[in-house]
Amino acid sequence: MGLKKWLEPERLDILIAVLIAIVSLTTSLAAWLTNVVGSSASDASRQGLIDALKKGAAQNENWRTVYQEAGFARDFVIASAAAEAMDASEDESFQSAAATQRQYLLPGMQLLSEPLGTQEKYIMADGTFDLEKRFADLEEEDPDLAALDPTASFKLAGQYSSEQRWLTVGTVLLVVSLFWLGMAELTRERARLINMVLGLGVFLFGVAFNVIVEIIAVIARGGVL
Repeated sequence: MGLKKWLEPERLDILIAVLIAIVSLTTSLAAWLTNVVGSSASDASRQGLIDALKKGAAQNENWRTVYQEAGFARDFVIASAAAEAMDASEDESFQSAAATQRQYLLPGMQLLSEPLGTQEKYIMADGTFDLEKRFADLEEEDPDLAALDPTASFKLAGQYSSEQRWLTVGTVLLVVSLFWLGMAELTRERARLINMVLGLGVFLFGVAFNVIVEIIAVIARGGVL
């Protein structure tokens, strides 16, 4: 008796109207959530670009520093070798020039070449300088640079974009359920009941679909909403 009572045209009108209101509200919420996720994807992508530009600029500056130190280190090595060669000469003028060079020129050149030209860890067995190691050390010395991770931001942006696409599918399902409920309002008797059941079924499936998408997305992001 209870079910037959609810299937009466007047009560069915009220039930369909309530369902349409619920589905409309849920669809609006789903659309809003989709937009929020899309905005998060844009923010993450923009942050990735900013981090990439900052990191690129910092790395360029570090390489400039490395090559500058390498130039000073090369000049210091050449000047030191020249001083040694003049010291080995029997000509007193050369020896005097070498002493003057060691006293006035080499200390300043050595200071400019630090640390690449003075620390043993940067000097390779063949006498050349390990520029890669010096660059790596400069990278580690900058905590702000180490904190920049454009790859992580781009990965997060991709996750948000994927979530947005799936939520769009879920929102379309909710819109489809509205269509069937709208058809239920326009039809009568058995067709009306079939349309209402179809609309309600698609609605429940769409809600479950969106909830599952959200759960999977949050888990994939490590709990980040």
